[in-house]
Amino acid sequence: MQAINGGPTKEKVGWAARESAPAPRRVRADIDAGDPGSGLLQPYLTDYEAPFSAQSILSQSTAAWRPPMRSGDFGLTIRRDLTIARIQDIVRNDPHASSAIDKLVDHIVGAGLRWISRPDGDALGITDRAAVRAFARQMEAEFRCFAEDPRRYVDASRRLTLNGLLRLAARTWIFAGENSYVVTLRDDAAARYATCILTVDPDRICNPYGQRDTVTRRMGVEQTPAGEPVGYWVRDAHLGDYWAPFEQMSWTFVPRETEWGRPVFVHGYEPQRDGDTRGTSPFITLIQRLRMLGRFADNELASATINAMMAATIESDAPADEIAERMTPKAQVRTGVKTFWADTLEWYEKYPVRVGGSRIPVMLPGSTLKFNSSPRQTTAFPAFEAAFLQTIASKLGLAFEQLKMDWSKTNYSSARAALNEVWRGIMRLRAVFIEQTVAPLHYAWADEAFDRGYLKAPAGAPDFIDAPGAYLRGAWIGPPRGYVDPVKEQQASALRLDGRVTTWQRECAEQGLDYEEVFDQLEVETEMLKDRGLDAVALTGAMLRSATADDPEAPEEEKAKQQKEAA
Repeated sequence: MQAINGGPTKEKVGWAARESAPAPRRVRADIDAGDPGSGLLQPYLTDYEAPFSAQSILSQSTAAWRPPMRSGDFGLTIRRDLTIARIQDIVRNDPHASSAIDKLVDHIVGAGLRWISRPDGDALGITDRAAVRAFARQMEAEFRCFAEDPRRYVDASRRLTLNGLLRLAARTWIFAGENSYVVTLRDDAAARYATCILTVDPDRICNPYGQRDTVTRRMGVEQTPAGEPVGYWVRDAHLGDYWAPFEQMSWTFVPRETEWGRPVFVHGYEPQRDGDTRGTSPFITLIQRLRMLGRFADNELASATINAMMAATIESDAPADEIAERMTPKAQVRTGVKTFWADTLEWYEKYPVRVGGSRIPVMLPGSTLKFNSSPRQTTAFPAFEAAFLQTIASKLGLAFEQLKMDWSKTNYSSARAALNEVWRGIMRLRAVFIEQTVAPLHYAWADEAFDRGYLKAPAGAPDFIDAPGAYLRGAWIGPPRGYVDPVKEQQASALRLDGRVTTWQRECAEQGLDYEEVFDQLEVETEMLKDRGLDAVALTGAMLRSATADDPEAPEEEKAKQQKEAA
């Protein structure tokens, strides 16, 4: 009977295989005889089943390289506590790691994140743009009341402002690969909003009493079989809090959200593989190199220090045992009679030899004073260090010059190209941080604002709980990109605006500004200049002429032109 696909039947396949297969005894005989020319051994010698070199099992470079298949969570669970402890030790003690984290925090949060509200009028059923913008301004004002309260009610411990909490969350997220906090409610009538943040160190998320991971509980995260987190087991005190021994051995289960979807426990991280339950630190691939580079730098510094301290050495041609005997107290006095060496030292101590007021050291016979005139050769260290730092900077998404803080060998084109690549990575990191860490808190704030009546849905618009994405739509403005060459980049910005390939909103956002605030302030300043009889164009021209005159690199014809216009 033929198979469904028209091929031979199973019996025929088996029969053909038996007929074409070599006899086992002959194969073994050829192997024992060591006959490499036999056609029967060709498949074993040429590794014919490996179309790609990475598939080969006979290649000299890959024969012994057979790593096992591991899932993402398996890799994260193996010695997780030890790995995180090593990363924390590196961050505490290595200046390059600490500096990299500071710079990434400056890029992601910096002085602060600002929310610019852009409600989706189409989704909310609002066709009047002016009404949408008026409602957006009201939402921004309410969020500022929540985030910028100087009494710091946004922090459950009342230590940090919202931006301070975000910088702490960003720092934890960068070196640990994750962060976490609890959205709780404050019982204080003086606070406009009860919503506040209780920060939680991710180290405290773990299975109670060291229980094994299961299908629905892994590394302290309780989840459904489909992988949806439903809650977190949090140790009541950090394992390093020796002052809280009882809390170290007790756990609290915190649900992920309320029944109506309000966030309770926020766990921010970006999965590296499908099914990752916890975050992966970017330093996990760097700790070995950072540690070895730090030890190498310490050894070089110690060697150079010792080399500088040892200004001179004493060399002697006397045997070692004789020198040891001379230096012992027994060699100084023998049955009450001083030895020759003791008499000699005593003489020179009483009557030191001086030349021009400088004392000449007294040496034992056969000893020579030799000054150290050979400097420590460390010329290769900077190149060695740079090779490692380039790899580290690439992994962390920074330019080498940023990590080293050395721009002496970089021109404008190279710096701009490097910073363009860095900026793309920073924008990705900021987007992930806002999605995972900031957005849940933003939702919790809006939930309370609408519930308390501080914000009211416009006429005809759905309730907040039915369309939260439409209400919370907007942009988060972070730290400015900055300039490498302000003149060139301002000219490029003006050309983009003139060519209608960008907007004032985008250009201002890159510099950490809200374009509406810029326009409002320009309007105010224009009116103030007009009231005082001043011309903004004339003032700007005077500033440009002054800058050109003071610039030693400005062309002479440009200076002459400016002086002629000033006259």
